[in-house]
Amino acid sequence: MKPGNTGRLRDAARTRTALLDAAREVFLRDGYAAAATEEIVSVAGVTRGALYHHFADKRDLFRGVIERLQSEAESSLVPAEPVEDAWEGFTQAVLASLDAVYDPATRRLLLIEAPAVLGWAEVRETHRHSSLKAIERMLVTLDPETYEASPTRTSVLAHLLVAAVEEAMLCLAHSDDPVRARPTVQGELLRLLETARGPARAEESTPQ
Repeated sequence: MKPGNTGRLRDAARTRTALLDAAREVFLRDGYAAAATEEIVSVAGVTRGALYHHFADKRDLFRGVIERLQSEAESSLVPAEPVEDAWEGFTQAVLASLDAVYDPATRRLLLIEAPAVLGWAEVRETHRHSSLKAIERMLVTLDPETYEASPTRTSVLAHLLVAAVEEAMLCLAHSDDPVRARPTVQGELLRLLETARGPARAEESTPQ
């Protein structure tokens, strides 16, 4: 690649990053409906032409902010150190998901505004794929005999587990006091998720 092309790509990446940073700030402060692209351009320190070079419109820019929030949230779910126990690793990921609700941008933009602006299907299209694959791997590790032998059952249960975690996050996000609501939501969620351990635990408890 020619030096000039490298410089242009670097400048384009910086401009896109500046727009996403500014958009996150303005959307969080004003809300999607009230946020003005003129304000976002001003905060980013770029031209309107630059905005429309990278994003088709305000909705497309908002989608970019949401995709970055999803990426940040997913990266926080990866344990800092390898976890030997599959269930313990999954539980840590679930608790980290609930922790994410305390982040103002995650709560307002990802969990409250994004479903209204983009629709749930679009919001979860990207992150659901990676989340589902991670949970399917956890189930197979937890009980290979049961889940590896039945991919359909594994896929269905993974969908239900992801839905349960999402709904718990939404419940906290829409509550008046997420901190106060956390113990109840977390306790019920973890009790519900215990169903994933059913086959293995039932086998352990069967009299020999």
